[in-house]
Amino acid sequence: MTTIKVIITATLMLCFLMVQSQTTQSIKGTIIDNESEQPLAFASVMILNTNPPLGTISDENGVFRFEEVAVGRISLKVSYVGYEDAVISGVLLSSGKELDLNIPLKESFASLQEVEVKATERKDEALNQMATVSARAISVEETKRFAGGMDDPSRLASTFAGVTPSTVDNNEIVIRGNAAKGILWRLEGMEIPAPNHLAGMFSGGGINTMFSNNMLVTSDFFTGAFPAEYGNAISGVFDMRFRNGNADKREYAFQVGTQGVDFSLEGPFKKGGRASYLVNYRYSTIGLLQVLMPQITGLPTYQDLSLKINLPTKNAGVFSLWSINGIGRIKSDMETDTSKWETTMDSYQYDISYRLTSSGLSHRYFLNKKAYLFSSLSFSATDYGNKNDYYNLNLQEIPVTNQNEINTKASLSSYLNVKFNSRHTNRTGVVVSRLSYDLDIANNTNVGENEVADYFVDSKGNAMSVQLYSQSKYYLRENLNINAGLHLVYFNTNNEFIPEPRLGINWEVTPRQTLSLAYGKHSRIEPLRIYKTEVPTTNGYELLNQNLNVTKAHHFVLSYDMKLGANTHFTIEPYYQMLYDVPTTPDSSFSMINYSSETFFTDELDNSGTGTNMGIDFTLEQFINNGFYYMVTASLYESKFKGGDGIERNTRYNQNFVFNVLAGKEWQTKKNHTFGINGKFTILGGKRQSPVDMEKSLENQFVIYDESRLYEDQLPTSYYVDLSLNYTINRPKCAHSIILQAKNLLMQEENLGHAYNYKTKTVEPYGLEIIYPYVSYKIQF
Repeated sequence: MTTIKVIITATLMLCFLMVQSQTTQSIKGTIIDNESEQPLAFASVMILNTNPPLGTISDENGVFRFEEVAVGRISLKVSYVGYEDAVISGVLLSSGKELDLNIPLKESFASLQEVEVKATERKDEALNQMATVSARAISVEETKRFAGGMDDPSRLASTFAGVTPSTVDNNEIVIRGNAAKGILWRLEGMEIPAPNHLAGMFSGGGINTMFSNNMLVTSDFFTGAFPAEYGNAISGVFDMRFRNGNADKREYAFQVGTQGVDFSLEGPFKKGGRASYLVNYRYSTIGLLQVLMPQITGLPTYQDLSLKINLPTKNAGVFSLWSINGIGRIKSDMETDTSKWETTMDSYQYDISYRLTSSGLSHRYFLNKKAYLFSSLSFSATDYGNKNDYYNLNLQEIPVTNQNEINTKASLSSYLNVKFNSRHTNRTGVVVSRLSYDLDIANNTNVGENEVADYFVDSKGNAMSVQLYSQSKYYLRENLNINAGLHLVYFNTNNEFIPEPRLGINWEVTPRQTLSLAYGKHSRIEPLRIYKTEVPTTNGYELLNQNLNVTKAHHFVLSYDMKLGANTHFTIEPYYQMLYDVPTTPDSSFSMINYSSETFFTDELDNSGTGTNMGIDFTLEQFINNGFYYMVTASLYESKFKGGDGIERNTRYNQNFVFNVLAGKEWQTKKNHTFGINGKFTILGGKRQSPVDMEKSLENQFVIYDESRLYEDQLPTSYYVDLSLNYTINRPKCAHSIILQAKNLLMQEENLGHAYNYKTKTVEPYGLEIIYPYVSYKIQF
């Protein structure tokens, strides 16, 4: 018996020492009603993959907390009387930062006597409860893990069905055949300009976004038929959110790599208080890659600063202040020794800059347990400069463009969210915006034949827009609900009033099968200068396009989703989009559908243009389970337009198909370290180009395209492979992460158009063949 006691005692001591030496971290969060966003007091929370299971109860504010939880992938189950159970699985817990979760629960439709306890989980399901189809959540952890993501939400979204990526050189994405300029970007509930560094170069896309992963929390991404609260969007919506800083203790993160350095800090303003701050600063050192990049690309540099201050009060609601700011520049100097020139690409000299600032003050006030009022005041400004010159073989400077443009927007937004009962929730709101621009531009309308700038504009203008909306979610039965709403837009420049009805029906045919149908009318205001710019005439100046209507579209989407298992689902979404009132130039092939970098219009525009996008999207996805995940997406589509001449053509975005396979495996070592390998394979239909007018190009020694045959040619199919290796070392007080990524391992050429070759005196295709590396080291403590 003495020997047995000694063995038992020794075993218990050994176990105790092992537990003490085990790397742990804290988990905390808030349980809320998914419709009213009210905290749910005394909800039951359990961590499932511990032995024995750990459990706790949320306090009167819906807040729960676990201490000393072993790091790694964890799963939680939340239960509350009268609500459906929720399971959150595969959440990554590291030692460098406390895990803070916001867990919404869905109230059971049935009475308490009829409640059937069931656990629901869809990691891709949108946070916005009014969404019916074409919507999914984007998690911060996915942007870190997915191959090719490069910590960029735009590049992550390019993996999803319905999205055509811009592969290597920038993060511009095309959604169901629509230009990136038609995307609505929202931050903390307010519209902001496209938050991409050097966004002016790519009509909405850029080098990468100004969002650091240290700032973001799970957000929403939409590809069509948006809920009624989203206005001024015709192609897609990024509804981004900043997380709150840690209100319990200070935490830091530092990252350095080929993209630059990144530093963030967060914490409470005072110990024991509820107010918190979160600040992140990033500075690019992309010059480290210059030895690998072609010289014609120039050297992009950028930096950004973001912050969020969260100020809860006892009786006056929650105030928050947020801000995002970025500056970027890309410059390329021409080689003055013309004997070294090979093509006309060597004879350009440019200096492009883009600056953005956007800030807002928001307030959320709970009127009662069923309703809250959200209000926000925001201001945004962008400053874009582009000095671009072309030199001939005599080193004669030929101006291309000298553009300086400032756009500002001040907005006031407010909405009332009311949950009347378990069947019906309504959100009604208003957005009032004042827009202004200041444009100074000198352009050469025909660089191939003109030697001087021949188009000059120095113009200022402002406008007002008002958006009103109301949307409701109503459960006809437990398995059948309707999302219905109306969005109204008034634009005072042309005095246009636009009603935009939205309707979505969601039917859970069986517990594993869901059928959905949605329709939406949507519109997008073009850059304000398109409507307001004054152009020179023989009698002074005149407004060309003040009465131009806003571009509009009808979206129709059908969706079928089948759950193949606890972590796997398959989705099919056929869609049809009809665009109309598209600005065009009469009797020409021009259409704003294909807008890329047009800075001037010498002719009056009208609204005779139309467009159609139709296709079908497929998604087969397994969420991460036992360290393994995969996603297979395919999109087949046609994108057509009619310009001012009434001839139907392919849009510049009609690449016809895109196919993605994304997969990864994660292993956890005995010391609680994590190693992951992730890959992505993409097959992409060829880009569209206009044929070269060879006769004029050879005569002028400059590439001139035949605009009468716009986008008639299609390049060959492209193939891309991206690879990512991640390794995280969890220490008791900090976590170290090493990320190695490579984009375009197959060295697929990125076509940039055509160039005139001075050596061979011919016109030839021009492109880049590079492997883009991404290496970073991050420490959180």
